[in-house]
Amino acid sequence: MKQDLTIPHGALDGIEAFLRVAERRSFSAAAADLGVSPSAISQTVKALEARVGAPLFMRTTRSVGLTQAGEMFLERAAPAYSGLADAYEAARNLGNRPAGRLRINLMRGAVQPMFEPIIAGFCETYPDIELEIFADDALADLSAGGFDAGVRMGEALDADMVAVRLTGPFRFVVAAAPSYVAKHGRPETPEALRDHRCVRFRLSTGALMPWTFAKGNREFEVAVTGPVIVNDWIAAMVAMRTGVAVGMLAEPVAKAMVEAGELELLLTEHASSTSGLFLYYPSRKQVMPKLRAFIDYVREHLPDDLRR
Repeated sequence: MKQDLTIPHGALDGIEAFLRVAERRSFSAAAADLGVSPSAISQTVKALEARVGAPLFMRTTRSVGLTQAGEMFLERAAPAYSGLADAYEAARNLGNRPAGRLRINLMRGAVQPMFEPIIAGFCETYPDIELEIFADDALADLSAGGFDAGVRMGEALDADMVAVRLTGPFRFVVAAAPSYVAKHGRPETPEALRDHRCVRFRLSTGALMPWTFAKGNREFEVAVTGPVIVNDWIAAMVAMRTGVAVGMLAEPVAKAMVEAGELELLLTEHASSTSGLFLYYPSRKQVMPKLRAFIDYVREHLPDDLRR
């Protein structure tokens, strides 16, 4: 029996509006993103709900949430729409120069050390690429979020992802402001940190990031306490630079502050290591010219102390 591949007329109408409202949890924010009025977004979504035959959003004066039907619709529609967008873009860009919006999902702690050295040169070299950096510490579903690629540490990546190394391995080090050391002294062992004031980092999962150290081939954790808990690396560095608390951060991030005299490294002989930062994307995703240009540029222009 011949399969009917005909798509009903108007079946795709409103999908982009639905996905943007679901992402932003706001009709007004989605409207601003798409350059239309909130009433237009609302009418488009209502028309889609009418065709689906079920409400997709729960609307109140304060918030917008997904119904069970909306969650089910989002789970199936997001990757399908992303695949359709990829198909259009693949056909349009085949053989063309790098162009279009490039969406990169990047862990927050890597924004400054990775992008500050390269962003000006990349934007000048590729004026037809619109670079969107989305800072996010959760391990995002790239297809559902509409991202071209993500950047994470190698240990966090799933085996079904294509991973491109961007940096060499680096260490996580303990550091404190000279004013903190002058007032509270230097811990002589990782265990001594239990008696110090430490700034802790809350992960996107809600858990506090463990402080991990190395001794020979063995890694171990130390439970620390302190007056400050943050979920942003800039806030953590503020607490450290002002002498409020000891912190743990990536050594490439600490380097400039150490050279400027803002921080001192502590317990470096016990620093643990990570495999480094990798750019990743789904193995089924075709590498578009814009993404290939980004990968090549970053690998070539990152500072030597990151790439080694």
